[in-house]
Amino acid sequence: MPRDVLILTKEAPRPEELVHAGVAIDGGLGMRTLDDEAVTEIIDEDGLAVLSVGRPELVEVQDEVLRLAPGLADRISAPVWWTEAWVPWGAAGDRGMAIALQFAARLDGLCSVEDGS
Repeated sequence: MPRDVLILTKEAPRPEELVHAGVAIDGGLGMRTLDDEAVTEIIDEDGLAVLSVGRPELVEVQDEVLRLAPGLADRISAPVWWTEAWVPWGAAGDRGMAIALQFAARLDGLCSVEDGS
């Protein structure tokens, strides 16, 4: 099971921001989309995903942010863009997590990791 990552932003995330975040961490990584662009993956030189990012969804009601992300709801208010991502364990996941954090930072957003710890 990969680590679940949640990114909340006020601004709608664009694919270009994900590319810039990836290049800032490791310029040798690539990108691909899956399922009619429902998921964008940052991949390593072997084609393995270091970060998979779902299509962002707009959440317009603060009660939904509170219900779904109680740890972040007091730090950001609706409407927010809700972006789910997944990062593998190990070294690949370390790069993926760094990209996810960079992606959130580029958008002045928040990032939360559900890793069982």
